[in-house]
Amino acid sequence: MQVSDRTISVTNSTLSTLIEELGTECQNVITLIHQLQLPCLSDRQKAEIIAEFLSAAIHLNVHCGEDFSDTNC
Repeated sequence: MQVSDRTISVTNSTLSTLIEELGTECQNVITLIHQLQLPCLSDRQKAEIIAEFLSAAIHLNVHCGEDFSDTNC
């Protein structure tokens, strides 16, 4: 079962949405890590995966750094 398949009991709708988005992005990061572990990736494939990984890391940083911490439960 993926994080996005589970229900989170949070009454604040904004916080609930942020948690769902965070779970989705974390799942994306895990998928990208698994892709990087595949054998025989070309340099281009590695670069594309790493670019997506960096984009996800930036998104998580922004997401958790501002929106997530400023939300009242």
